[in-house]
Order: sequence, then C-alpha cells, then structure tokens
Amino acid sequence: MRRIIVRHLQVLIVIIVLFLAACSGSQTAPLTDTAPPTAPAEEAQPADATATTSPTETAQTSSNFIDRNIDPPALPQDASDLASASGACAVCHTGLFDGNGEEVSFDTLWRASMMAHAARDPYWLATVSSETEEFPHLEEVIADKCATCHMPLAHFDAQANQQPTLILGDGFYNPANQLHDLAMDGISCNLCHQIEAGNLGQAESFSGGYLIDTITRTWGERLSYGPLPVDQMGITLMQQGSGYQPVQSAHTAEASLCGSCHVLYTPYLDENGEVAGEFPEQTTYLEWENSSFSGGACADCHMPKVANMPLSNVLNKQQAYLRKHSFTGANAFMLTMLADNATEIGITATDEQMQAAIGRVTEQLTTATGTAVRFGDVTLQDGILTAEVTVQNNTGHKLPSGFPSRRAWLHVWVTDGNGDTVFESGGYDQNGQISGNDNDLDAGHYEPHYTLIDSAEQVQIYEPIMHTTQNEVTTTLLLASGYLKDNRLMPAGFALENADEAISPKGLAVEDENFLGGRDTITYSMDVSDSSGPYTINIQMLYQSIGYRWAENLRPYNAELTQDFFGYYDQADNLPIEIGFAQHFQEGE
Repeated sequence: MRRIIVRHLQVLIVIIVLFLAACSGSQTAPLTDTAPPTAPAEEAQPADATATTSPTETAQTSSNFIDRNIDPPALPQDASDLASASGACAVCHTGLFDGNGEEVSFDTLWRASMMAHAARDPYWLATVSSETEEFPHLEEVIADKCATCHMPLAHFDAQANQQPTLILGDGFYNPANQLHDLAMDGISCNLCHQIEAGNLGQAESFSGGYLIDTITRTWGERLSYGPLPVDQMGITLMQQGSGYQPVQSAHTAEASLCGSCHVLYTPYLDENGEVAGEFPEQTTYLEWENSSFSGGACADCHMPKVANMPLSNVLNKQQAYLRKHSFTGANAFMLTMLADNATEIGITATDEQMQAAIGRVTEQLTTATGTAVRFGDVTLQDGILTAEVTVQNNTGHKLPSGFPSRRAWLHVWVTDGNGDTVFESGGYDQNGQISGNDNDLDAGHYEPHYTLIDSAEQVQIYEPIMHTTQNEVTTTLLLASGYLKDNRLMPAGFALENADEAISPKGLAVEDENFLGGRDTITYSMDVSDSSGPYTINIQMLYQSIGYRWAENLRPYNAELTQDFFGYYDQADNLPIEIGFAQHFQEGE
C-alpha cells in the first residue's frame, strides 16, 4: 500500500510540475543534485565504451541514482543522470486513443511486447545461464555481449560509470543490484530515443555499438530524439517532467537504428576453448538492406502509423502521424509463456494487454501478405501423384529471421476418396517435434534442403543449422563458427551477387536453381497407388520460434534459470503457427 501511495504522489508531483511549466515556462530543480557536464552533449561514445569519468564523478553518479522501488504492474521509474526507466515517460504518453476508440498509448502497447520483456525472456535467461555454466571463465564476455541489447539501460549506465556489467550472481538480474529495475525494463523508451545518429548503418554500430552521450548529466540538458517536430512548449514540458530535452531527428525512424541490435556477431571458440572469431548470430538488418524493401523502414510493418493523434496527454496538439509502439514481431509462443506465468516472471503488463499483443503477432504471422503457398503443375500417373509447390516470402527479410532457434517448414498431406491420409511429410506432435526431422531425432544430424521430396521421412525445413570449428552440429552460440545449412527464404529482390557472406544461403540451397529471392519451388512425388481418388493435397507453411532441438539441448544444464525455463516450457504446447496454406483437388486415374 505504501508503494502505491508513493506512486500516486510521484505522478501528482509530475502533473503539478507540468502544469506550472505550461503556465509559466519556469524551470524546476531536479529531484536530486546532478553533476555538471564536462563536455558538449554532442560528444557521444559507443554504448560499450569506457567512460573517462574520475572516481569522484563515478561515486557522485552513484549517489544520484533514484530507486523508486515500484511493484508490478506499474512501470519502474528508476533513474540515474544518464538513463531513466519507462515509468517516467508513461506519465505523459499514456491515455491516448485513436478515432475508433482503440488505445494506442505508447506504454500500453510497448509493455506487452518482446522489447519490454527482453530482460525477462525465460529462454534468453536459460541460454545465458547454460552458456555461463558451460564456460564460467567467459561469464564477463557472455554478459557484456548479451546485456548490451537485452538490458541496455543498465549496461550503458554501468559502462559509462566503469561499473561491472554482469547479469547473473550479483549482476543486473539480482534484485539487490542498484541497476536491477533499469535492467529489467528491457529495451525501453530511453534507450532508443537517446541513440545518436553518428555511426548508424555502419559496421561499428552493429552488435550493440550504438552511440549514447556519456558526458551531459545536468537535469534538462540530456537529449531525447524523435521523428516529429517539437515546439517550445513541448520542449519546456518535457524538460520539466522528465529532465530530457526533445529534439527532432529523422534517424529515429530509420531502419539503421534497429540494425544496431538486429545485426549481432557473437564470439566463438575453437576446439581448444580459445576465442577464434565472430559468428553472425542474426543479420535481419543486412537481409533487409539487400532486398527490394530497403527503400522503406522496419517500422512500416512493426510500428504501423496512426494518423491525427496527440503525442501526449498534456498537450492536445494533433500530429500528422504517430507510430504504434507495439513492436509486433513473430514470437507469439514466448508472449504466451510470459502471460501464462506473469506472476512468477514479474511482467509489467496485464493479461488483457498480453492477449492483445499475442493477437497482433498472430495476425501479422498469418496475414496473406506475409507468406503465400501455391501449386504449380499437379499430375497423377501410374499411382504417383506429383505436385509442384512454390512458397513465397513477402517479408522484408529472411523467413524466418532473427535468433537461429526459429524455423518454418512445409507440412504436406494427401487424403484419398475415403478421407484417409495416404501420404504425409512434416507432421508434428504436441511438443513441436517434426516427424521425420533428423535434427529433432538426433542432435548430431539435420534435415538437408530438398528440391524433390518422395518419402514421408523427408521434410522441407527452412532453418539455419550451426556448426562448430570441428564441423559438428550445435545449438551453443559460443561454439557456433558458421552455418552448415541456411535455406531460410530470402526476401524479394535479394541479390546473391551483392550478399555479404554472413547472409548468403548455405548448404544444398546454394545449388538449387529454384531457390530465389522471395521464393522457393519444390516438387513432391507421392505414391498413392494403394488408394483411390479423388485426392486432396493440403499444404501448410508452419512457423515455430523455438525449435524442438533448441530447447531440448538446454535440458541437461543445472543452472537455476535454465531449469526455471523448463518449468514453464514443459507446461506449454510448443505448437507451430500456420502462416500459409493451399489446397488442391485431383481426380483419380
């Protein structure tokens, strides 16, 4: 109850401050003393750069940290003189509705997204824990690489003040850690809106190499970038309410900002356990850049526009457009797991908000513009039913893209005149295990890319398969030095001659003349000689965000967070989502 009262008082104070600022434009003192800037605000450093602060400045920064200690479902309001949690922004950017009465508040949409849950994702925590358990001498390397984009505000603040950037133990995940609430806020407002244009789109910006000012620490002088114009009243209100000065900058709406985390290279080890190079863990921005979609932006699909909306609940000025901060991706499975275990995981969204987010993701995955499946020539001769099938990728990147646990596959089955199934490839069970998939059956094997499928034991799976320096199949990132197979569907316009090695197809797909930018064509030859028609050929394109093997390979680890994940995972149905479907009727001979 005390915390709720404190929360209400804090909101009331902010409202009073905003009212006074709107009436007089006078400045308000910060909630705590802050260190003066030692250099102009435009001097920025990479997020993982070592700041040039003295021990005295570091200690002063630590004393300026504001720990609000707010319980969920309220958003955290913790702040330092370099970063601020989402609760500070939500006060003014909530309670927004479009012309149809749909709530489009920034905080309401964001708090149910995977961006908001980047630090709470049980699968990510399980992976970090398992790799730390296996390679304890590399704990700092693992934490630094992962926290940069999953716990970015805490990581940035700690790096700038020469503090440890660990995740486990006494690190950010520990509630006793001063930066815990900032860390658990995930990828929140103050991260993306503080990133400077500087190196965006360049190689040095990838893997969390974004630039954020580490110098300016005075209340009201730190900059917050956005795509919309700002008048003096808006500047004054935001300075007084949040301590940040809004500045219009086009780079916040560009894909290159997203690319700073959605191109990620991770270190890999050789057979002697030594770091031997870097592996392209995900390359979504590079895939988009090498496609016919590169004239647009990631936000076109993942943050759709809303016309004629006020930017805040303080000023009723209508904007030409706003972006829905829904960050709709493709991980409905994890959002469902979060919603089903909300109390245990400590998420800051209500069940209603989570179900709405799951609905948005499902709709985006299943919309006809995303994936199309169609038949080419279909013939029946001498008891052999032959069908040419084309799968089309209409997204602006590979399908699937992102973390390599994701996969899509073709489930094909034929029924005869009696309705009995006489052929099936790509069936699955409740655990999401694909029938006939060598990798699901044996961690050391995998299903190749096919141009012709003539057996129920063959399955066309669009996926990345990683290998070690010994050319063995692996799902351990620190052992992954390359791909044995990468036949994920390329986006339209994907030019192989311009493709970087990191995004080029791998394995037998390279030799497939029908594996092209935007589509793949495969032939099914099915023996139906022991049955009679007419026949119905059904084809599903299925998608799964965590492949069966990617989960099962974590099961032997004893780390607490890894076992916590299986407590949630074993209660869930890891069923795929249908993202494409086609059906063909064929008369019998």
